[in-house]
Amino acid sequence: MSLQDLGFTAEQERLYRSLLEHPDVDRDELAALTGLNPDAVARGIDELIELGVAKAGSASPTGLAMANPAMVIGQLIERREDDLMRQHRRVSDTRSELATLAASYVAAPKPSSDNHGVERLDDLAEIRERLEELSFFTRTSVYSVQPGGPQSKESLDASRPLDLRGLRRNIDMRIVHESSVLDDEINRAYLREIVMLGAHVRVADQQLERMVIMDEEVAVVPVDPANSRRGALIVRHPGLLAGFLDLFGRIWQDAAELPWQADPAATQEPAAEEITDQDKQVLGLLASGCTDETAAREVGVSVRHLRRRISRLMQELGATSRFEAGAEAARRGWL
Repeated sequence: MSLQDLGFTAEQERLYRSLLEHPDVDRDELAALTGLNPDAVARGIDELIELGVAKAGSASPTGLAMANPAMVIGQLIERREDDLMRQHRRVSDTRSELATLAASYVAAPKPSSDNHGVERLDDLAEIRERLEELSFFTRTSVYSVQPGGPQSKESLDASRPLDLRGLRRNIDMRIVHESSVLDDEINRAYLREIVMLGAHVRVADQQLERMVIMDEEVAVVPVDPANSRRGALIVRHPGLLAGFLDLFGRIWQDAAELPWQADPAATQEPAAEEITDQDKQVLGLLASGCTDETAAREVGVSVRHLRRRISRLMQELGATSRFEAGAEAARRGWL
């Protein structure tokens, strides 16, 4: 543990630890032990007194009496915890301002917007920021068409928080991928994961063009379907939006369900050899002693879903207890 988290500087911490370990040294010896010059040692001793971890007036060579760390460091920890709780409450209170701030931002005129319900964004960072903003305020549905083959693990890790947030809010999430996405094990495992959480996924054999429609009120499409790096269009015009909704409906209708959805027994959970990163995260949290409630918050699922997942993992591991499951998972290299 670093005492700097409690308000110590690096020099103060070095000095404090040396004084605890060598209470009988004088100030010159203390300077040699810590690598500090005599002036820095004198200044540091005064600062330790201010921190309340030592008292002046002792007959020791340094003139200090060291307080019991269990008491004084414990008090500093409690003080720091109180500060963090107050800060957490202040940050939580700020959340109530999000809707007002976002409404002001949307209502303000923007240089890149026009008068026809279409806004063009050219900067990739701005596009990602806008997608996250739109996703945050989505309440009912997300329909998306994802072209190309399997996504990289980095892309899936970036998508997971937004997907899980939407699914936790029971948003109707429908996604169409090109069928080649099923050629990759990591992508198959990810699709199984989000389907288990309530997403609806289909695959199409034909080449697709990227599209995302949120709440049937706004669509995000690339400026150039052949090169998404050229920018994106944020479309709110009712006539254009109706066309995009009709197009998505036809793509969805023509697409096929995932292969394992045709076999009800195969839809329940991923096979043991296709354990997901989230499964490993669950096992790691349990191994660290987290409660079900804490682990569910960390993973981003309900407690009920987490317990179903734990039950399935224990069955796959052939374990009769969570401790045994953790040991077997470690043996298999899952942790």
